[in-house]
Amino acid sequence: MIMIDKDTVRKKLEEMFDIPFSVQMLNENNEPAFVIGPEDPGKEFFTVRIYIRNQIRLMMDFIPQKYSVNFIHSMGEQAEKGTFVSYWKLMKMRGAKVTIKVNRKEIDPADVDSWPKDWSVFEARITKMPIVEDGLPDYESAVIEWGSLMMGMVLALADIVPIETEPTLKGYSEGEIKRTEVNRYERNPLNRKLCVAANGYDCSICGFDFQKVYGELGNQFIHIHHITPVSKIGPGYMIDPIKDLTPVCPNCHAMLHRTDPPLQPEQLKMILMARTGKMLFSDFTQQYKVAEENIKYDIDTDK
Repeated sequence: MIMIDKDTVRKKLEEMFDIPFSVQMLNENNEPAFVIGPEDPGKEFFTVRIYIRNQIRLMMDFIPQKYSVNFIHSMGEQAEKGTFVSYWKLMKMRGAKVTIKVNRKEIDPADVDSWPKDWSVFEARITKMPIVEDGLPDYESAVIEWGSLMMGMVLALADIVPIETEPTLKGYSEGEIKRTEVNRYERNPLNRKLCVAANGYDCSICGFDFQKVYGELGNQFIHIHHITPVSKIGPGYMIDPIKDLTPVCPNCHAMLHRTDPPLQPEQLKMILMARTGKMLFSDFTQQYKVAEENIKYDIDTDK
C-alpha cells in the first residue's frame, strides 16, 4: 500500500515556493492521485494532477481552472522564458517524457522563438517510468520532487505573488530592481529551487551535508551562491539557474565573499584542498600558488 501524507507534501511545496498551496488526495481505481496547486478560491490559476500507476509510473497533468483564461494568456506574454526551459531540460535529463502543447499544438520547448504569441490553451503532461531506477521508490518523496519540478516550470511563466512580498512583483529576472523606499534586488525563489533540483543540497565546495550532520533539522538547508554577484549583473539579467548558481554551506559562502570581487567556487575549492592536504592533480600546488597570488584578501571582519 502506498502511504503519502498530503500535509507533508503541502508544507514542502510551500517551503520551496513561498506561496500557499492546496493539496487533495484522491483514490482512482485503488491507486493514489493528488491534485496540487496554489491556493485559488477564485479558480483563476491551475492545478497539477499527479497519478501513480502500477507503483512504477508517475504521471502529471496541467489542469487549468474554470476561470484561467487570463492566467494562460499572461503565461504566453512573459518575455523571459529561460527558467521554464531550464525546468523542461532538467526533467528530460532525469528520464521523463515531457509533452507541452499551446493552442492544441505541440511545441518545442527549446525553440522559444517558434512558440505562438497569443496563448488561449496550455497543456502539459510529464511521465516518469520507472519512478526510480533501482529498488522501491519513496512515493512521498517522488510526489514532492516531481510535483515541485512541474510546479516550478509552470510558475516560471506566472505572476503569482509570494507570501509576504509586495503585490507589484512581476517576472523572474534575477536581480530585478523593485521600487520601494530604496532600490533593492529581488531574488527569484524559482531559481533557487531549480539550482538545488539540479545540484542537490550538499555544499559544492566542501561537500558538507546538513541533513547527515543535523538530521531532520538540516533537511534541505543550504545557501545559494550567485557565481556572478547580483549587484554586478544588474536588473533584467536572465540567469541560467543550473550554471549561474551553486549550493554552498554558510562557511564557504562567507569565504567566497571575503574578496572583492568574490572568489570563483573553483578557486575556493583549490584553496580548501591545499589546506587540508587533498590533491586533485599532481601540479595542484603550483595552481594553488597562482590562484593565491591573484587574490586580494579583505580582512575587514565586519563585512
